[in-house]
Amino acid sequence: MSLGQPDPATGPVLQPRPELIFFDIGDTLIRVDPSWTGAYLAAATSWGLDVDADALATAFARALGEGLWDAPGPFEATPESSYQRIKAFDVRAMALLGYEDLPDEFYRHLGRFFERRAAWRVFPDVQPALESIGAAGIRRAVISNWVWALPELLHDLELAHHFEAVVASARVGYVKPQPEIFAHALQVTGIAPERAMHVGDNPDADVSGAARLGIRPVLLDRAGRYADGIPGRPDVPVVPDLLSLVRLLGVGTAASDDGH
Repeated sequence: MSLGQPDPATGPVLQPRPELIFFDIGDTLIRVDPSWTGAYLAAATSWGLDVDADALATAFARALGEGLWDAPGPFEATPESSYQRIKAFDVRAMALLGYEDLPDEFYRHLGRFFERRAAWRVFPDVQPALESIGAAGIRRAVISNWVWALPELLHDLELAHHFEAVVASARVGYVKPQPEIFAHALQVTGIAPERAMHVGDNPDADVSGAARLGIRPVLLDRAGRYADGIPGRPDVPVVPDLLSLVRLLGVGTAASDDGH
């Protein structure tokens, strides 16, 4: 797949067009509202804990740096295993705040907090872009490092109908960029890797992981970190939003650039 001749209306387009596009979820289609630390703070406060916002942000960043959340597989692909994996991260973050003996019910409360539709915001370009891609006859599916309840959350956010398959790490037993999760997604969708594309926001998990299986990656760079491209990967397209992806695919503009 390469950049073809520019279309006068949309600019350069990828050729040949993929038959199926896999999408990442977090910071690609949705983001936590108002922020990860803000949501944790709200959940902790609702439990009656006295938590300082700055201290929570520091603890959260430190726990993330320890790799507990996305520790690689194989691991047991069950709802309880999914809960225990995210609980290990949460226990570490709360211990860094001085709360070392919180009951299990607190962590289940925290998990339920993130299962609520109100905890998430769908980016405004998502619905029009997915509709345009689908209208062009391109199949759509999901590959995401996520807890067990991802299919239900996508349903609540009115996104599930866009996708023929939702591949969540918790239900596979491997996380991106491990090849097994991509191989599983290829198997369940019956697509050859060279006919597929994967769109996500992480150069390692999404770009390197997909490329390792022969899936064409596209980096979604909403924050503008890679305006000059991914270092060492000039072959990987970088788009600032999903309407830009629509134009790159040459399937027309989904709506206006502001998503309306």
